[in-house]
Amino acid sequence: MKILFFCTAHNSLSQRLYLVLSRQHSVTVEYALTAQSMIEAAALVQPDLIICPFLTSLVPQQIYDEYLTLIVHPGPPGDAGPSAIDWLLMGDDGTEPDSETLLAENRFNPVGRSHWGVTVLQATGEFDAGPVWAFDQFAVDINGTGVTKSSLYRGPVTRAAIAATLAAVERIEAAATLAFTAFGAPFGAPLSPPITPTEERHGSPAVVSISPGLSSSGEFAELSVTASEPFLGGRTHHRPLLKAAQRDFDVKKHDAEAISRRIRSADSQPGCLSGLFGPNLYLYGGMIEDPTLLPSMSQFFPPGSVVAIRDEAVCIATCDDKGVWITHIRQVKSKTDPALWPKVPAASGLQQLGLVPSGSEPWDHSLLPLTLSDEWSRSGYDTFQEIWVDFANVGDKHLAYLYFDFYNGAMSTKQCNRLVQCLEYIISRSSERLPLTAVVLMGGDSYFSNGIHLNVIEAAANPAEESWYNINAIDDVVQKVLLDLPSRGITTVAAIRGNAAAGGVALATACDVVLAGPDVVLNPAYRALGLYGSEFHSISYPGRCGPYRARTILRSMTPLSANDACDMGLVDYVLPKPTESLDTAIRAHVEGMFTPGKQSREAAVSAFGSWKESVDTSSAGLAQARAMELGQMSQDFWSPRSERYHTRRRDFVRKSKPSSTPLRFASHRRQKGMVDEEERDEFDSIEWFQDRSRRNFKKDISEKMIRLITDFTKGDAKDGTMSRTKLASPVRKTATMPSPSTPVFSCYYNP
Repeated sequence: MKILFFCTAHNSLSQRLYLVLSRQHSVTVEYALTAQSMIEAAALVQPDLIICPFLTSLVPQQIYDEYLTLIVHPGPPGDAGPSAIDWLLMGDDGTEPDSETLLAENRFNPVGRSHWGVTVLQATGEFDAGPVWAFDQFAVDINGTGVTKSSLYRGPVTRAAIAATLAAVERIEAAATLAFTAFGAPFGAPLSPPITPTEERHGSPAVVSISPGLSSSGEFAELSVTASEPFLGGRTHHRPLLKAAQRDFDVKKHDAEAISRRIRSADSQPGCLSGLFGPNLYLYGGMIEDPTLLPSMSQFFPPGSVVAIRDEAVCIATCDDKGVWITHIRQVKSKTDPALWPKVPAASGLQQLGLVPSGSEPWDHSLLPLTLSDEWSRSGYDTFQEIWVDFANVGDKHLAYLYFDFYNGAMSTKQCNRLVQCLEYIISRSSERLPLTAVVLMGGDSYFSNGIHLNVIEAAANPAEESWYNINAIDDVVQKVLLDLPSRGITTVAAIRGNAAAGGVALATACDVVLAGPDVVLNPAYRALGLYGSEFHSISYPGRCGPYRARTILRSMTPLSANDACDMGLVDYVLPKPTESLDTAIRAHVEGMFTPGKQSREAAVSAFGSWKESVDTSSAGLAQARAMELGQMSQDFWSPRSERYHTRRRDFVRKSKPSSTPLRFASHRRQKGMVDEEERDEFDSIEWFQDRSRRNFKKDISEKMIRLITDFTKGDAKDGTMSRTKLASPVRKTATMPSPSTPVFSCYYNP
């Protein structure tokens, strides 16, 4: 079947769905930039089916009248609106039908719903109200530790969306088969232009019968796909867009749980808009601090005051003697700001804005434990903690599970330095009496790692310099994994529980053994961001996959499923879908690897790190590889070629709306000889960027001269003076002077 995706962005859900459907169908992707571009894409593809996994705009009627179009809505049947998960986490349990009353009178349920769901419905003239082809549901605890809008979306929402979409496709094929068998022709509006069952591009005759006129069963909206149960989460309603300011809180009235829910309902888009620190800022985080800790402190802190910092997160006091951690902030985009501001760690961001005096009390106070072992141990109570180690003994084997749960998987210079410190602490725990057998890198739940921290870099006074510090710091982490641990006889294992990209994939592949969860998506390439890449990928990728495949992985810039990565050699073993938690399954697998006699065929690894036999991982070899990679990266930071990185980083961080869909996703637009700019060999050439810069400079000067002459001829300049247009040299675009752009999520950020 030919399937066309319409996406606002090709995000984690759409990538996962793309990989699943591509096993049996031909799938191509079009960014929903304009109604006209969507209509054009449909005409080019003439798909059997259109699916919209993540869409924040309406599908043009011309499309859904002609092609059966499915909307993946992150809510159960009967729910409608663009902020489904947001309302859920705020505490909307469905008992209040009127949204304005719900907000004005704060009728949110502190416990919330027991279940939530995802619906796959047909696009019609009424928003989120078309015929339902499938839905699935899952249990939810809106007060669960670490439960945010984005974590729900990447986890249970994505899994439910996959199950429901696969069921919907199967049901549509069955309905089309029935229609063709019964009538020999499709119901409703015909496909255009008319086609015959023998045409190769449509495959079987049943596919030809897929049209908007197919009828779905009423049962599809009543029983979930997985458990065949009705929706268990209560009544559903059409809710409007929940704006950032509507999540604001009063620290003198709202308790810690209420504040936490409001912040977590807006993470990671758009953020909770609040004047907590003075000017309005978008706030992120929302973890609750242990309720018994703050009252035990000698000093009284009024609600809203900063009581502590930890790893650049800020803890504020609440009216119920608890605390809430604010991990990140973003400045509000004013009408004169050309683009969105970066999202930065709260402590440094507030200091840069002058909202908390540097070095003032209680700014220097920290809730960090006093001893080194306590510092790196998992806290026994709810709090904000990014890095911790869990030691475990399996017979005479001593294992260390290292967790690093960084926001959105990004690793800043400071975070990398702390991770190095933790690895050094782990090494110090190994002794002759109890030698350390293995270190297992667990990453975070939603993300294993996505490499360097682009938001922190973009916000820096000198982004190129901060990029250099960051890439060196993450290289230090990988060097610990590739050299320091193996030299002490310690096996390294990467357990990829969440998605990973760029340097995060390279960090994992540097380990002796790489395990991956069945649902993770990997994006190992750096090139789409305009970077050569480091993290010793020039050793691990060829060592694991061979030189040709390594080059293909880096140049393709397309997502990989865990199984695809395993076939290529990036991953050694993909765990089956766990009956319990993925964390439990990983630990059982790792223990099996180091337990003689208990090893299953899958768990047994004959030679840990055998991929290293074909590459040089000696100290000298690693030094040479690091020097080569950093030499290339320095060109990406400072040479004329740096344009490719600085512009792409800025657009990514500030969420600039793209001008077109990359051809590597939009195969329907790729004609012979057409490639994306990133796919060209010239993309690596300093001279090519230098020549382009000269051409752009000349073009800019010419345009300014034309405008100047035009102004003179219109009489706008008198007596030989230039009153309006000034001839100026092009200004290099920096983090503080971004180019004007429209945010891809403008519905969130526009007033």
